[in-house]
Amino acid sequence: MDMTLKDLRIHKGLTQIEASRICNIPLRTYKRIESSVTYLNNPKYQYAFELLDKYVVNKNNECSFNSALVIGAGYVGLSISVLLSQYLDVTVIDINKDKVDCVNNREPLFKDKDIEDYFKNKRLRLTASLPNKELYKDKDIIIIAIPTDFNKETGLLDTSGISNLVKEIRTINKHSLIVIKSTCYVGFTDSLNDKNVMFSPEFLREGHALHDNLYPSRIIIGGDKNNKKVKEYAKLMQSCSLNRAKTLYMSTKEAEAVKLFSNTYLAMRVAYFNELDSFAMNHDIDAKSIVEGVSLDPRIGDYYNNPSFGYGGYCLPKDTDSLITQMKSISNSELISSISHSNQSRKEMIAGDIINRLNGHGVVGIYSIQSKKDSDNKRYAAILDIVSLLKDRNINVIYYQPHEMSLDDFKKQSDIILVNRYHPLLEDVKEKVYTRDLFLRD
Repeated sequence: MDMTLKDLRIHKGLTQIEASRICNIPLRTYKRIESSVTYLNNPKYQYAFELLDKYVVNKNNECSFNSALVIGAGYVGLSISVLLSQYLDVTVIDINKDKVDCVNNREPLFKDKDIEDYFKNKRLRLTASLPNKELYKDKDIIIIAIPTDFNKETGLLDTSGISNLVKEIRTINKHSLIVIKSTCYVGFTDSLNDKNVMFSPEFLREGHALHDNLYPSRIIIGGDKNNKKVKEYAKLMQSCSLNRAKTLYMSTKEAEAVKLFSNTYLAMRVAYFNELDSFAMNHDIDAKSIVEGVSLDPRIGDYYNNPSFGYGGYCLPKDTDSLITQMKSISNSELISSISHSNQSRKEMIAGDIINRLNGHGVVGIYSIQSKKDSDNKRYAAILDIVSLLKDRNINVIYYQPHEMSLDDFKKQSDIILVNRYHPLLEDVKEKVYTRDLFLRD
């Protein structure tokens, strides 16, 4: 993503008059530069952009924060590190040396076109390091963005890693603001009993993590709004957003609930349209027509409505299951409690349909494990659960791996090719492809 001169001006809250004065360019000329595409390669455009970019740094120095430490270089940690390193000195730490080297060499860790663009074209004040307690010293903000896996014994998200980090940080740095980005169960942050620990959830899509930081749907600040450091963090995040997103202050419990209920709603929406698709399959009617007709209602909308093999990935399953556990004390929580069951039933239905089509024998080829079109993340993909169900029924499964076989050989060996999202490279064997993708396969 290339930020335009207009984007940069709006980002800094400047009028065109203010920008023209900063650039020492007549207002009429500045307006032409900003609005005309013919100026993109003009030296005057680059000159104006560089001057406004410098003004960005000077303006943000008014913020009392000068440095930040981010713990965890995954989707959340790396994207916010890149975001903040435009204005602050940022160090991101990770236990994986390969990740550390990639960040320092400005090589992308995962598929995200905006991070790739910023690595190539932005002057980022960003370094990466392996864990080192000395890095906790003198940091104004310490952001925790480590994974919180689902604990089957407690039925909640495992936040022990966060607790240990907070204790470790406080032995070295007593006063920094600690911002928890990792998803937590409701009530966790309060249990730390530290007024300078806040919870501020992220709402990112894989493959678009930096974009969703630059253009956030909302900024949720979970903490004491009378705490100066909390207010300074909110101010910082507002200045980083290009769309002047709405900022909501609330308690840490409420912020934790916003995150969990948001992800659970998305899981419920996936399950809803998958059940619609299952109904259509059972009644031999066109699911696409039904989805389009339903989605034209503006109260429902035409987003997140493409059927799939089930929701998967790292976040939705664990966050939904954790909320289900905390909902058990409420007698009328049947809707949320049924989401996980619906998702599992969908996978079993898909596996059963494939087995029926094979008449109990044959080869199922897995073209791609990734659940999402713009992501290269394979963690906990729904298709893996279907593969497991197929193998339980002794169905032979092969994977397309370019370094081991050609695509042509893969197509020939597969009786059915299983793919969550349709790919044009499979067009010549379309009759073999099994997908519930309604909007990309036509």
